[in-house]
Amino acid sequence: MSSSPILIVDDEPSNLATLKQILGPVYPLAFARNGAECLAAARKHRPILILLDIQMPDMDGYAVCSLLKADPLTESTPVIFVSALGETGAEAAGFDSGGVDYIIKPVSPALVLARVRTHLSLVRATTLERYVKQLEIEQAKTARLSRIHTVLSGTNSAIVRIREPQALMAEACLIVVKLGGFGLAWIGLAEEGGTVLTLAASQGAEPGQLASALGLEAGVAATGLGIPAQVLARGKLLFCNDVRTTAREDRSSQDALSRGYLSIVGLPLVVEEKVVGVMVLYARERGFFDEEELKLLNELSGDISFALQAIEYEKRARFLSYYDPLTALPNTSLFLDRLDQLVKTAARANSGAFVMALNLDRFKQLNDAFGRHVGDQVLRLVAKRLEGAVTSTCSVARLGADNFAVLGEHAHSKDVSTLCEKITSALMAPMVLDGATLHVSARLGVALFPADADTAEALFKNAEVALKQTRSSKTRYLFYSPQLNARMAEKFAMENLLKAAVEKQQFVLHYQPKVDLGTGQIIGAEALIRWQHPERGMVSPAEFIPLAEETGLIGPIGAWVIRTVCAQQAAWLRDFLPVVPIALNLSALQFRESNILEVVREALSEYALDPTWLELELTESLVMQDPEGAEKTLRSFRGLGLSLSLDDFGTGYSSLAYLKRFPFNTVKIDRAFVTDVTRNPGDAAINTAIIGMAHSLRMNVIAEGVETESQLKFLRNRQCDQMQGYYFSRPVLADDFAAMLRGDKHLEMAMEQNADQPTLLIVDNEESTLSALNRALRREGYRILTAQGSLEALELLAAHSVQVVLCDQRLSKTTGVDFLTIVAQLYPDTMRIVLSGYTELQSVLDVVNRAEIYRFLTKPWDDGQLRQNIREAFRRYRPTDAVAAQRVWH
Repeated sequence: MSSSPILIVDDEPSNLATLKQILGPVYPLAFARNGAECLAAARKHRPILILLDIQMPDMDGYAVCSLLKADPLTESTPVIFVSALGETGAEAAGFDSGGVDYIIKPVSPALVLARVRTHLSLVRATTLERYVKQLEIEQAKTARLSRIHTVLSGTNSAIVRIREPQALMAEACLIVVKLGGFGLAWIGLAEEGGTVLTLAASQGAEPGQLASALGLEAGVAATGLGIPAQVLARGKLLFCNDVRTTAREDRSSQDALSRGYLSIVGLPLVVEEKVVGVMVLYARERGFFDEEELKLLNELSGDISFALQAIEYEKRARFLSYYDPLTALPNTSLFLDRLDQLVKTAARANSGAFVMALNLDRFKQLNDAFGRHVGDQVLRLVAKRLEGAVTSTCSVARLGADNFAVLGEHAHSKDVSTLCEKITSALMAPMVLDGATLHVSARLGVALFPADADTAEALFKNAEVALKQTRSSKTRYLFYSPQLNARMAEKFAMENLLKAAVEKQQFVLHYQPKVDLGTGQIIGAEALIRWQHPERGMVSPAEFIPLAEETGLIGPIGAWVIRTVCAQQAAWLRDFLPVVPIALNLSALQFRESNILEVVREALSEYALDPTWLELELTESLVMQDPEGAEKTLRSFRGLGLSLSLDDFGTGYSSLAYLKRFPFNTVKIDRAFVTDVTRNPGDAAINTAIIGMAHSLRMNVIAEGVETESQLKFLRNRQCDQMQGYYFSRPVLADDFAAMLRGDKHLEMAMEQNADQPTLLIVDNEESTLSALNRALRREGYRILTAQGSLEALELLAAHSVQVVLCDQRLSKTTGVDFLTIVAQLYPDTMRIVLSGYTELQSVLDVVNRAEIYRFLTKPWDDGQLRQNIREAFRRYRPTDAVAAQRVWH
């Protein structure tokens, strides 16, 4: 018997007592005397049956019954009305409100018991039916969940066995359909940022037909797919338990419905927190997916995602073991393995092979200037260009940083040389990245098998030896030779000696004076380092400075120079010597990598030296490696009170835009333009242009490498401010330089005697001809200079103010035409006369056209006519303003 009571509701105690007497002996009872008590008791006791009076004071039985049927807790509890109202309408109202029977008062005990017994039997039957149905539902659910567990188990087994993503996805679809009870399963992978789905695997339908029905052809957007598209966008499981409600809106629901499926679910496939695809399952029944099943399907989604990610990690790990992640080129490990195989194959076939070691020039500076992002793009583009330059039988590798390598077969070294040229040309082509045009170049070292080595390791080592030597040889590529090994051994020994020299401070400074070309006084000096080795003697900077820069020793060496100069200046000041500013050179490595500003500041502070006594010289190429950074550092130097000099101007970029941007005090003309300044019109023009440009920017100009009086006078006539060179003094030790300052050594800058006297230069190979011409013209009042060759004549022109040049057409080592052509370019104001024994028309035309001459005279000459022509030349001479303003000095 059920433990739930029968609830009796009546406002009359006598009626309650009667029903209690009838039913009490058989059933448990509960009582209520009005509608409110009834509702409360029904929720509290959950009665199996309710006997309800109709006429009650607070609310009638119909209203109470309606409320009971509206409450989910009591809606299934049967209600029998017990009332004195016997009209048909009353019974109908009772049934309308939800009652199941109607008993009229006064009640018959037998009738009450019979009616109660009947309805309790119906309740038990209904409860049993509901239980059976629920049991069937639970069994079906358990079976479905069991199938999902089987799917999970089968999928995990596949994950362990399968290490390829395509095969894993196909197996997962098969397991879901075969073991999971789903009618169709398919997986789509995202492309183009998740806007396009491509069918990757399926089970339960022909793939081509399925892709067509879903619109998964290449390039078709996934937006109209419905649930699959939403899963891609949201990254979480989504389902629909009745696709008939959404079939008009999306292609996946339409496809499911057309195949007889009513439920659909989409599972996200996630790799590295990114949705890479979606797995879609179709089920026949409506309402197929419940909370527990969806939870298990979420686990399935996670398992497949984990497996795909693990496969990707494993694939990446295998890739990274043998390939460079940035360029996708083989790495060192794979490259050396391929080189070993190549050498062994070539040895068996008695053929040749080569290996190249390649390094990019100044890549670190580029990376620092433009950032790692641009640097990475450069490396990728270099890799692409290398692969494009080599043949299909070659292999390219990135060995780390800016180092690459190439290997391949070869029949002749000429073929390898051609390949080297092709590679260097390909890499030198401009690169446009992020709006900037970049220029990259490379150096290559090459070793050949079997000529240079018989093992892969030795072959590559020799290629690296050749690569290192390209820097000192100034060539783009170099083939290995045994001599290179000897040079490398020598270089290694020199490096060890240099390290010892740094530790033992085996260096000494020499000082080369700088002279003011206006006063002749020493106005400064350049400190030049020398290496005083105890056994090798004095070592030139040209031998050890490049090695110091290559090995990084230039940092401590440069710091030693700075401190030594500051210490020496401070000592001279204590000795009351008339000191002058001392200039010292900064190398590119010092300027770029060391804390040079702090080094200079500390040295000045340590020796309490005024910054005006120190000058820094920097080359064009140094500051142009990173113009923005250089400008900032240079302004910091100027902020300290230091003077700055731009060294070797004209050999690098020579950009006026950058020259005016940098805060230099002085521009130094490189010795390369000074050596031939008196006889090379190009060098003369460069000197004149540099002087004019620097003066326009309010900078001083100093020429280095001045070795002759003619060079000195030429430069001074062009308004050059200072000179430095052997003409005044070689670099000397500190004590000797101090003696110069103490003794007031200077250049005598006397004015040229007879500077205003008309000056004639006669040039002829024959001394007798010079004497004859001198006799013919000596009474004319000219200052006559003579030269027996063009070089001597050019020296005289540089040293003296000359108005008229009389030259024989034939000279030793050159022709009179060539000489006068140079004179016309160097001294366009001069009046040029040719004296020639050749009178044929072509000779005359050559002289006139090339040398821009004033007169063409023939030998033998008439003295009177000669004098008349030269007088006329002096009368016609018109100096330019610049020439007229010059003061010519010895």
